[in-house]
Amino acid sequence: MGQDLGQKKGALEIRPCREEDLDELMMLQERICNCMEQPDWFAVTAREDNKRFLEEPNVILGAYDGEKLAAYGSIGFLGDSSDNLGWDLGWTQEEVHRCAVLDTIVVAPEYRGLRLQRELIRRCVEHAKKKRPGCKVLATVAPDNIYSLRNVQAEGFRVLMRKEKYGGKERFILGKV
Repeated sequence: MGQDLGQKKGALEIRPCREEDLDELMMLQERICNCMEQPDWFAVTAREDNKRFLEEPNVILGAYDGEKLAAYGSIGFLGDSSDNLGWDLGWTQEEVHRCAVLDTIVVAPEYRGLRLQRELIRRCVEHAKKKRPGCKVLATVAPDNIYSLRNVQAEGFRVLMRKEKYGGKERFILGKV
């Protein structure tokens, strides 16, 4: 899983994060949140939720420049949790249990333009499909966040619904089967 990405910032390695990386994950998320072009584009993932994504069969994949976290992506099987986007789509419990939720992809500003978001989306989906073949992967994106929307759609996701989420923020719910 720790394959190098030879890019202009040097060799970036993508590997699963561990619980001891949680503080660094939260700091990067906060940094991204503070410098967003549009604050409504990003919904903060709580520390407890990120901790849940560190537990099998879920994963947070980090892109590291040496020891520095440049980006990360999280995906998980949320079961009956109200965070499972399958409920928003009106799916049955059986269908909801087959869902993986692509939760967060963040890239530090100095690492943007290296296709890290797409690479993390791809690898998170591969992880979910390996853990549970046949699962449906769902994600949310702010409708006017053309950057993230373009990347998610380029990875095969399609818009399934538009809905207010995360305390009143407009989102597309996208799916990949």
